[in-house]
Amino acid sequence: MAAEAVLVHDIAPPHPRYAQLSRMQDEVAKRTHGALTIAINPGGKILYPGQASLDAVRNKRVPLTFVNSAFLQSVAPDLGVLNLPFTVTDERIAKGGAQKLVYLVDGYVAPKGLRALGVMRGADTILIFKDREVQTLEDMKGLKIRVAGPGVYRDIVTSLGATPVVFPAIEMGAALARGEMDGIITSPGGWGKNVKDAPIASHVPGLLFYTYFLIADKAWFEALPAGERKALADSARTAVTDKWDEMRDDDARLVAELVAAGAKYAVVPSVAPWRERAALVTRDFAAGHPDAILRLKAALGGN
Repeated sequence: MAAEAVLVHDIAPPHPRYAQLSRMQDEVAKRTHGALTIAINPGGKILYPGQASLDAVRNKRVPLTFVNSAFLQSVAPDLGVLNLPFTVTDERIAKGGAQKLVYLVDGYVAPKGLRALGVMRGADTILIFKDREVQTLEDMKGLKIRVAGPGVYRDIVTSLGATPVVFPAIEMGAALARGEMDGIITSPGGWGKNVKDAPIASHVPGLLFYTYFLIADKAWFEALPAGERKALADSARTAVTDKWDEMRDDDARLVAELVAAGAKYAVVPSVAPWRERAALVTRDFAAGHPDAILRLKAALGGN
């Protein structure tokens, strides 16, 4: 009998990551000859944004989610290590391999009744604004800045002298228009959706890197026939995890397209002051979670 598994996420359309999601969906159906299919946000609705998507899996309402790693701190506080500033970067993933991040996270979440099956490159994030350009740390002072989730994300924004506010991606444009925030930390895909309201972008390379993990209900996953388990895990790897470079290139292409259409994008003149300030976040986290730092360094080849 054919089985359909619901996968929820909060990546607001349109977004370049839909290519990888659709490819994974197709591969699962193909590898299982239709015995297992994936229904992604059925009806095109964002069913469970942010923490709610992870809770939906933990409460067994759905078996799968692609969730921003910020919310994994609610499962295992050590996983805040994934979000530390200047830690997960394209360069380090190229050396260590994205699949090693999957194994790392799975080791933390499996004892909690979950499984990690894949990782998506969310973005080397950017700061977007309606009418201001951020170049220095001083430009951030006193601003209300949207972040996607709690924990380390909030700590990073606070370390920069700004005030963090958490909004799901589907709400951030409207919240900016209402004046509930001065700027937004988001992906190039998020910028593309909100570029009319926030046409100015500043990039601090490596400051806050988004990753999304494919999280499954452990009991559901392990109850699947062996062939379907393998098909799902293999599809997550080949269609998403192994496409890290493709996702990076998609983001660069989208930024170029937005700039060509009239948006403004700039890299901050000097990253060093940002790195120095944000190092306070890493120092404080390491004091409480020293093993997490060591395990991530081992996963990324000692970097």
